[in-house]
Amino acid sequence: MEIDLNKPVWQMTAGEFVDLMNSTLKANEKFEVKELPKFLTVAELAKLTGYSIASIHQKNCNRKIPGSKKLSGRVLFDTETILEWIESESIHRPTKEEQLRNADIAFDKRMSKRK
Repeated sequence: MEIDLNKPVWQMTAGEFVDLMNSTLKANEKFEVKELPKFLTVAELAKLTGYSIASIHQKNCNRKIPGSKKLSGRVLFDTETILEWIESESIHRPTKEEQLRNADIAFDKRMSKRK
């Protein structure tokens, strides 16, 4: 199995993850863990999260991403805060059923306002 180092882990299927773990255990190789800098650029955050750069800018403008700082005209993100945010988002992300239920509720509210 060829490993795509640019693909975020959360985009892997369960089968891809199992194959990756099995190949890692069989090869008994040690992977080099790259240390993250104290602050991430927009491009680094996009690569880490899988969001597009435009989505990062939009979420930051809407204050949906914590830990942003503007230094010398550049937007930077505190790495520790971002990692905590990613962890909390992965735990509290609504399921498809919850998203559909919320969409139905929102639709019903919009329709009731039209009457």
